[in-house]
Amino acid sequence: MSLFSTLNTGYSGLNVNQQAIATTSNNISNASNPDYARQRTQIVSASSIHAPNGDIGMGAKVETTVRIKNDYLFSRYENTNKDLSYFNTLQENVNEIANYFPDVQDVGLNKDIKDYYDAWSNFANNPNDNAVKVDLASKTQTLSNTIKETREKIDNLNKSIDSQVSVYTNEVNDLAKTIANLNGQINKVEANNTTHANDLRDKRDAAEKRLIELTGATVSKDGIQSMGQIDPNIADYEENYTINLGGYPLVDNSTFHPLEINPSQKSSQDFNSIYFKKQDGSTVDITKDIPKQSVIGGLLEFRGTTYDEHGNTTDGYSSKYIDELDAFSKTLIQNTNSIYAYSAQEEPTGEELFNPISLTDNQINNYPLSSPAVEKSLHNPVRDGDLTLSTYDNNGKFVKDIKISIDKDKSLQDNLDNINNELKNNNVDYEAKIQNGNIVFAKTDTNGDGELSNGALLVKDDGSLLFDALNDVQTKNISKANDTDLPLPIKDGNFDIVIYNDDGDELARRTITVNSKSEDPMYSTMDGILSQINMSNIDDNDDNDSSNDVDDFYKAEFTNGALSLNKKTDDTTYVGFDNDTSNFGGAMGINNFFSGTDSSNISLNQKFIDNPELLHAYKAPSDGNNDVANDMVQMQYDDLDFTTRDGTTQNTISGYYRYMVSDIANDSDRINTNVDNQQALYNTIEQEYQSVSGVNLDEEMTALMKYQNGYQASAKVINTISTMLDTLMGLKT
Repeated sequence: MSLFSTLNTGYSGLNVNQQAIATTSNNISNASNPDYARQRTQIVSASSIHAPNGDIGMGAKVETTVRIKNDYLFSRYENTNKDLSYFNTLQENVNEIANYFPDVQDVGLNKDIKDYYDAWSNFANNPNDNAVKVDLASKTQTLSNTIKETREKIDNLNKSIDSQVSVYTNEVNDLAKTIANLNGQINKVEANNTTHANDLRDKRDAAEKRLIELTGATVSKDGIQSMGQIDPNIADYEENYTINLGGYPLVDNSTFHPLEINPSQKSSQDFNSIYFKKQDGSTVDITKDIPKQSVIGGLLEFRGTTYDEHGNTTDGYSSKYIDELDAFSKTLIQNTNSIYAYSAQEEPTGEELFNPISLTDNQINNYPLSSPAVEKSLHNPVRDGDLTLSTYDNNGKFVKDIKISIDKDKSLQDNLDNINNELKNNNVDYEAKIQNGNIVFAKTDTNGDGELSNGALLVKDDGSLLFDALNDVQTKNISKANDTDLPLPIKDGNFDIVIYNDDGDELARRTITVNSKSEDPMYSTMDGILSQINMSNIDDNDDNDSSNDVDDFYKAEFTNGALSLNKKTDDTTYVGFDNDTSNFGGAMGINNFFSGTDSSNISLNQKFIDNPELLHAYKAPSDGNNDVANDMVQMQYDDLDFTTRDGTTQNTISGYYRYMVSDIANDSDRINTNVDNQQALYNTIEQEYQSVSGVNLDEEMTALMKYQNGYQASAKVINTISTMLDTLMGLKT
């Protein structure tokens, strides 16, 4: 072996130690970079010369520079970070909601509820004082506005969250595109199976970690290499890389499939849904498939992803809080209005609850019910089926059922003629007519005997869906109308209709029964309830006088979807409700104190805002009567029904508010505890990960000294060889 070969051996020592020092310097420079995985230069022996007396070493060489990276540990680190971000997302938003419901006696809704009932108490003590009426109107508006403002804050928070979902989805697309591009670059750099694209992999890991944090997507890496000969912690450098989200490939090696964010057609608030775009350009909604344990998943869990028929979310934290606030508002509105309906009026009219469909004469007479010309105006198509009508005598007693076939291929008028023929054949003193475009049953002496022997004719079963098609809600079972048509529900129970004269004396009282579970439409439909009020042969006063009963003074009827109680005499009389356990008066909107149906639109009735002096404390119309105001004061102590999607609970008004506050506080405490626990776990996993892949300055300084000494030693070898060569050259001369 020549001296020149030995000189080259020394030079290889300089070269490898120089590269090792460069790697160590790079590690030290990135000590504060959380996305950097420390690197190590792999130094191996150069190919030796095989001589008869043994191999002769030719120095060292750098085989490659690798990352000290354990992908399995990194996956745990990613997932722990994702879970922590999920809980932080929930914590931020639930704690924001908690600020809207302060658990303090003299702040917010708690104070407004107390002030509201104090105003009613003052009104009960001073029923004719106009200043007290003004104060009650003011306190009512303050309570209503606080409820609406709280609801608006939750709605605005939902809108903000929805905007965040959109922003983060766009960020996910940017990250996925970046990862796909980096995969392409990594493949090019590592094509020789020797070079490692460490910096590119660090960049990809940073993007991957953020993408997992945002979406909870699943990363699959096939062919991960273990390099125990270099470092037992290394498990890196996969051969195949994919990211799946909601069951679809977001990234497939160097191919990127974008997400789209568009308003959901199911949402009344245009909340966004997330769609995966396939290669053929079609999209599939993956909103519900986004894993909850992620930032976007947490936002969606808070906002909700499932919608009811009105386009409102039915799941999620904010939906639950809105549902509870609505339950509070609906109970307050309906029970208050039901009590205020006790205050007698001359001719009260309720709110318009539904819009019956009005057909033209041409549609009624000239086109089949199944024709496009008619169906386009109907609530739903009519089908062939049987219509069952129940008949009653003038005492309200059931007589018999009449079953009539409805033919969808005939006109409405032809079907009405068929109904009337059947009624006549059965001696029923009623006739089906079209009034304002709707079907009504009018009393008619069908047999010509000069008597009206039937007190009511009611729809018991509509197999043809004829009345549904015309949106005649009053013929539906009350429970079905509650579910689909009425903004405030009617409960099973009873109420009294009471007639007063202008001195406040009671003239007549009739108890009406509501029972949605009954098969008798007299008790289970709104038409039946009105028939009970209008029934002619009932002696309300037990005085054998047929001219002084409820039906002699007033007629109850629906006009354009609103209940009205119309006078039948010229006398000065008043009508009101009493002992209403069904909340019928409140549901019908008779003489409303509150307007609105839930927390989004609750308000004092506009007529009382404009003129508080119209407020009355009485049931019977006489000065000094304060029965309604006293009932309002008592209401705050009564257990009332509060109905949410999860069921019905009983509580007082203030008690239910405390329940809402407690529910939010419990959610907040639970999430705060989860954040603390997850933070502790994250700190442990991060420390474990950084101990493997992070830069330890003490270790790097030790390595730097080692490579520096190696470099100096190699320089010494070269210097020695140089001296030997000088000596050799000197011998020649």
